[in-house]
Amino acid sequence: MKLIKYFLLSCLLLFSPMYSYQVTPNQTAYEFFTLANHAFEKSEWIEVIKYSKIIIQKFPNTSFTKDALYYLGVSYFNLKDYDISNKYFTRYLKDDFNPKYFEEIMHYKYSIAHFFKNGAKKRMFDWKKGPKLADALEDAIAIFDEIIASMPNHEIAIRSIFAKAELHFDQNDFKEAISTFESLVEKYEKHELAVESFIQIQKVYLKQTTYRKQDPNVLEFAKLNIEKFKEMHSREEEKAKILEDMLLEMKEKYAKGFLEIAEFYEKSKKNDAAILYYSKILESFPETESAKVAKSRFDKISQSPLPKGRGLNREDHG
Repeated sequence: MKLIKYFLLSCLLLFSPMYSYQVTPNQTAYEFFTLANHAFEKSEWIEVIKYSKIIIQKFPNTSFTKDALYYLGVSYFNLKDYDISNKYFTRYLKDDFNPKYFEEIMHYKYSIAHFFKNGAKKRMFDWKKGPKLADALEDAIAIFDEIIASMPNHEIAIRSIFAKAELHFDQNDFKEAISTFESLVEKYEKHELAVESFIQIQKVYLKQTTYRKQDPNVLEFAKLNIEKFKEMHSREEEKAKILEDMLLEMKEKYAKGFLEIAEFYEKSKKNDAAILYYSKILESFPETESAKVAKSRFDKISQSPLPKGRGLNREDHG
């Protein structure tokens, strides 16, 4: 019931006539800009919004309009109304090839994108009032793309590429995540986030691997990721160890899947089939914990135990 009342109140506010400030003939844009500027310096954001909107609505063709748009963007940002803030910043940048607050706005937009990425909501249907209920993940990606295109060689652009890739990963869009991480590695291979991108790519491959969903290509891609990393960052031994540990975890999942099948066949008294899967584990994933179990079970049900230190070929137990 409270939610319904809140929704109805929001609709009432949304469709009510906007408050119109009556400007007297002797009042000037400069007067309202001075008031907005003083409020801005005091972080009185509601006042800043009031005076800045008067400038935009009543004096749209003056030199103060651009700064008023910037003030509105900053004010709504500080009031945590990120969607409206971003729209005012975009209006400020429109049709201006050398805006005064360009870099400041890009940093604000970067923060807005991160807030959206981390779960901040926006209003539905571009409403200016009412509850914020809609996801803004697509908005985050669009803002990151805007930053990447506008400041391609700036630190903030590199971090935007990484954040965009993380967002794709969080959404289980694995192909786009890997592609975006790889683009960062290719363009900025010396940057610290290029090193981190290799780790994130490995995490993508690891997430794609489960006991029951096994794609041999993913395992091969993970191996190639390690090879490429060592070639480009030969001194990053600790990071290489992290990648190798994740690869081992992937192998463990593959081995665990085969182990479950082998144990099923063994319980079903189909020892030949069980031996086939136990041997597959010992051949392909000898370094896993599952291989130790497979070796024990193989030795127990096989007529000729596996010799110590020797891998098992399928031909031995056809």
